[in-house]
Amino acid sequence: MSTDQNTEKGTTRRGFVKEITAGAAGIALASLFASAFMPSKESLAATSNPVDPTAPEGSKYRKCFLDELTREEREIGFGASKMFVTFADSDIIDGCDYFSAMWMGKSSTKILGHGPHTHPVPEVLVALGSDPEHPEDLGAEFELFMGEEMEKHIITKSTLIYIPENTVHCPFIINEVTRPFLFIQAHYGPKLAEVARRDLVPEDMRTKYIFIDADGSSEKKSLQAPRDLRSK
Repeated sequence: MSTDQNTEKGTTRRGFVKEITAGAAGIALASLFASAFMPSKESLAATSNPVDPTAPEGSKYRKCFLDELTREEREIGFGASKMFVTFADSDIIDGCDYFSAMWMGKSSTKILGHGPHTHPVPEVLVALGSDPEHPEDLGAEFELFMGEEMEKHIITKSTLIYIPENTVHCPFIINEVTRPFLFIQAHYGPKLAEVARRDLVPEDMRTKYIFIDADGSSEKKSLQAPRDLRSK
């Protein structure tokens, strides 16, 4: 019987053997590279220097781990707010840009929306659904307005929103939450710098929103959330 006899998929026996051989060779080559350049877990364990939890001040990289900081080191400025799951900026971790993450539940539909504003740096907003079987389903609905034109966008799926520097965005309003979702805010700057645009909201509606004016200055001496968090 010829070794070139076609299989049902149109591949010859000889070609099939070549494919298998090539695949095996590829796996063997990958294994060779892995063993040559990737140290085993045992060797890493033998050479690593575990952090002594009783002496965190002696850890060289402790400052990079938010959960290893003391309460006084974490609760600076917005870091004192209980609404964040995690928060950091350059006051809390030296060199870190402004970053926050929080859970949005049904109670978030009752809070004031964030009024229109701009930042001198770009910003990224991420909304993630909490259903691992259907991660694209946000389990909520919120509105985000963009530009001085107040272009309205309605979000119901997990998404990422990029906001260029000096671009007007918000009001941000959560209309409905059927399942809590994770909301992440990241600035391309070390501290929150924000200019409120109250002029884009009718005067009789301004009390319905939170407006923040922040100049991006350090708040390292304060252990309280900025007064600018209050609604105006």
